[in-house]
Amino acid sequence: MVTEARINVTCRMTKRGMVGRGLIARTTIGLLSAAALLWLAPAALATPQDDADAAITAAWQAAGGDTGPLGPKDGGVYPAGDGFGQNFPGGKIFFTPATGAHAMMGAILDKYMSLGGPADGDLGFPTIDEGAGKAPDSRNTTFSAPDNPVIFWTPDTGARVVRGPINAAWDKLGGSAGALGVPSDDETYHGNLITQKFTGGEVSYDRKSKDFTTVPPELAGELTGLQYSEDPTSAINTARRAAGGPLGPLGAAQGEPYKIGTDGLGQNFAGGKIFFSPATGANVVTGQVLAKYESVGGPQGDLGLPASSEGDGGLPNSRITTFSGKDHPVIFWTPDYGAVIVRGAMNAAWDKLGGAAGSLGAPMADQTENGDVITQRFSGGVVSWDRSKNSFSTEPANLASQLAGLQVPGQDVPKAPASPQASDTNGKKWFAWSWWWLLAIIPVVVLAGLVAVAAIRNRRGHDEGDIFDDGDDEFGSSYPGDQSAEQFSGRYAHQGLGSPPTMSGDEQHHQSPRNVWGAPPEPPEGADEDDDDDTARERVATPEAVAHQDNDEDPDKVDTTPTLLPTGIERDPLTDTGRHARIEIGEPAPNGTALHLPLDDPNEAPAGYPIKADTKSGLYWAPGTTLYDDARAEIWFASEELARTNGFLRAN
Repeated sequence: MVTEARINVTCRMTKRGMVGRGLIARTTIGLLSAAALLWLAPAALATPQDDADAAITAAWQAAGGDTGPLGPKDGGVYPAGDGFGQNFPGGKIFFTPATGAHAMMGAILDKYMSLGGPADGDLGFPTIDEGAGKAPDSRNTTFSAPDNPVIFWTPDTGARVVRGPINAAWDKLGGSAGALGVPSDDETYHGNLITQKFTGGEVSYDRKSKDFTTVPPELAGELTGLQYSEDPTSAINTARRAAGGPLGPLGAAQGEPYKIGTDGLGQNFAGGKIFFSPATGANVVTGQVLAKYESVGGPQGDLGLPASSEGDGGLPNSRITTFSGKDHPVIFWTPDYGAVIVRGAMNAAWDKLGGAAGSLGAPMADQTENGDVITQRFSGGVVSWDRSKNSFSTEPANLASQLAGLQVPGQDVPKAPASPQASDTNGKKWFAWSWWWLLAIIPVVVLAGLVAVAAIRNRRGHDEGDIFDDGDDEFGSSYPGDQSAEQFSGRYAHQGLGSPPTMSGDEQHHQSPRNVWGAPPEPPEGADEDDDDDTARERVATPEAVAHQDNDEDPDKVDTTPTLLPTGIERDPLTDTGRHARIEIGEPAPNGTALHLPLDDPNEAPAGYPIKADTKSGLYWAPGTTLYDDARAEIWFASEELARTNGFLRAN
């Protein structure tokens, strides 16, 4: 017993010692971990702005610190676009992790900031500190944008941006120390042509043809074979600059570029959009041209992507944009007619006749189709094309001769085979049984059987007196033939289509009893049918027309003697069918249309159509009213009533 007790005491002491040693070990580990965290805390808690501050401070100190050209710090580090910046009395330092920290000063910094700087511009961030160029007394800084821009400064020419294909050509010709010398102006844009002047010449690049031209011309030979591949972002930025940049009609960017289709891109701006594809390049669309484009599907529609930016249409204040659709569509805008699509045969004929500046003038409305004939109206005439005959007709007719043999783009004309096509049956019978036909035949047979059974059962149900059988083939047959139009027209004019039918005129009657579906009941045996030729001034009402007894009344006591009902004043049922008011027709209308399009002389009123109307303002002018002689008529109406009926208002 003593030995056992000693063993128990020893075990308890051993356990206590182990617990104590474990507690000490855990405490030691915790203290060491806390010390490590405190030691590593500055690195773990560092932010991107702290990294930028450290990098900018290092660059500033390397440039001389307080006594250098930048001078002392002016405030702290601040976010700038995708990076950071810091101000100094003598300039700025900008930083991103990809480009590092680089200083800019003087005229180069002013030029950079005038183009939007790091936040709103498209040059990117500086990739080198401002330094001396190859030309005497010159300075330059390169930037991170994909088209490798540089700002180059001399005392004589100031600070100029050289970028993209022009920079590639300038570099190929020796840069500022070569034949071109230094840039004397920024790049300019004329349609697809980018041009920049230098002290020793000029370089131009066509964005569509990818060709370089130079002044003097012999320099272009040294650029033969120079390939410039423009990335989508650079192409969109170039198109935006060509349209005036942030101060142009596009205005500020709204979000990043987004994908269109397989290889297209688009970017939204406050005043329009830019669309890009490798085949079309980047092109700007704004205003009513953009609204028209998107109304017919935009880049997903059959117009395709824009093939050019908006340009001068050849008429005062007109605009035109071409598209990549196979039938060569364009959208043409004028203040008078708005945005109109001209495509295919119409565009081919219009272009052949001189476009907007030619005989036809500006398009007035989109083309229309009537069978195989496509027609479009222009301010100077009308063009029609019959696709089945591949022939044009025009108004005036003398224009058609100029369109003979004109090729129409985008028309898939099937070619007739040179000889009858041989059969591909290889001599086999035209009909051959296959077992898998049963998979289709069996369900059809079963379905036909079910339909037949259902029809038989339904027929038996009717024979036993189905309460839903009203005995009439059609609901309309319950009305006399010469009153059907009257029933409909009176209800439409006075009560609307949703109201139950009533007898027309001044006739007083009681509604005939109806079954649960609202259809008229089966007529009693022996009821007289209407005569086919009814010329009487009075009609004989049928029993169901005058029946008005309650359901509980004894039908044997009802007097079924025919009652003579006056028909009242006869009227044409269709003269009372105005939707919201009765239309009174005093005299038969002359045989003609309500409106007439302008004649060749737009100021000449067509015979019988004295009322001028304008579709854009919604106003009309009657002879003798103010401004009648000055108003431009797009439509001529026969009367003021017809003009008002078509939604036009009288001009004050």
